[in-house]
Amino acid sequence: MSRDILAEIVAKRKADIERLGICFGFERPKRTRPLHPFIAKPGTILEVKRSSPSKGNIAMGLDPAETARKYAEAGTSAISVLTESNYFNGSLADILKVAEAAPDCAILRKDFLLYPEEIDVAYDFGADAVLLIARILDDSTLCSMANRARELGMTPFVEVRTEDDIRKLKLVQQNVECVAGVNARDLRNFHIDPLIPAAFRKELGPRAVFESGVKEPSDAAFARRLGFEGILIGEAAAKSPDSAKNLVSAFLGATPDGYGKFWKRYAEKREEVRQKFPGKPLVKICGITRIEDALLAAELGADMLGFMFYHPSPRKTNEADTRNIVKTLKEKFGSHAPLCVGVVADHGSTEEKTAMALASEGILDAIQFHGVEIPAEAEKANFGYYKAVRLQSQKEVDALIAASKHSLPRTLIDAYVQNVVGGTGNRIDDALVDAVRSQEPLWMAGGISPENISEIVDRFAPELVDLSTSLEASFGQKSEEKLRKFFKAVR
Repeated sequence: MSRDILAEIVAKRKADIERLGICFGFERPKRTRPLHPFIAKPGTILEVKRSSPSKGNIAMGLDPAETARKYAEAGTSAISVLTESNYFNGSLADILKVAEAAPDCAILRKDFLLYPEEIDVAYDFGADAVLLIARILDDSTLCSMANRARELGMTPFVEVRTEDDIRKLKLVQQNVECVAGVNARDLRNFHIDPLIPAAFRKELGPRAVFESGVKEPSDAAFARRLGFEGILIGEAAAKSPDSAKNLVSAFLGATPDGYGKFWKRYAEKREEVRQKFPGKPLVKICGITRIEDALLAAELGADMLGFMFYHPSPRKTNEADTRNIVKTLKEKFGSHAPLCVGVVADHGSTEEKTAMALASEGILDAIQFHGVEIPAEAEKANFGYYKAVRLQSQKEVDALIAASKHSLPRTLIDAYVQNVVGGTGNRIDDALVDAVRSQEPLWMAGGISPENISEIVDRFAPELVDLSTSLEASFGQKSEEKLRKFFKAVR
């Protein structure tokens, strides 16, 4: 059985409260500072954090007051103070020091709060907001704690990560205005996935915060591009308070856009598949050239469709056909239509320019840069994109892992065949697939077919599979029989 760190933290906390009292042995002060609004407009929450169960010691010598001053100078609107002692080496005394050092910043008490009385304690020590983790609180206690926070003029910050957490959030929102947050880190095992917040963004309401795992300015910008009003940054800020300004500037300098929209829609589709078909992958059907193939694939459950904008490919398409196919799909399936992706493999070509123009217009949802780097103009554009990497050796795997980050949350891996881009029918070496999936969610192409899909799912548990050649009757034309056989096997 895997370790449940969250359960450990809660159990120790209950024991500490029973032994030391609700203030953990600290003398309870009388609040003197005024209340501050918490994420009333887009802004960052930088964290006073010494250690964590996942990273161990982060900044054990951290001075809360000096760190808070640097955070305020960096332009943050709020400071999170971790007051849990056993795993994070924090305390209630840290709030007092931060409040004095950064009088104009809102303060969040971040802890694993369990009892309504702890809201009053947070208020007295100077907090303006309190973290309420939906997963560890029952409906009644969560609502009671949120109500008490509002009675005191504080902001309840409700953290969610599952569908049941969302249900609890809705109960709170019926009666109390709150800020909602989604933790990219699973508190049971501390694994991080930036697409968890993306999947739940539309469920959260107008004031929502992306939490955890942000390391670079591009990661902070990604959260804003997804449409989050706030971002909570822990380790990256605590380890290097002097660099916090870059993180704050990146978040405030970004805006919700088409790139974020694509990843939100993908993440929502992933959650739908997980609910309907537990343990099964999402499906991308590539090499679409005919409207009848696109419609059948969509009817059978394809999550993404790929259109080849690469002149040497026998499955290449053109602007007019792509427009017509996508228009028909959207008319028939509406918001449930597959995501439509243009596949490009050479920079500067007419086909690449056409695909990117279609994506800029909103006809295509994203561009797949297959075997080539993502160009600067795409990074500045208003559409989704990702890379496909053709793996030859561990060297390419190492480069892929090094390049992965929140701002580029997924990479498709494909088999390498010299002078051939996609549609090779070749499998990737199993050892290379294992090396990738040990580090990040697996998007897999190359040699996947109706005959081997069950084996691939059992062996590698991919998040997404991408196939083309094995479903064809001839180049660019799908076989109805093979499509039906594949979807029967994969679902």
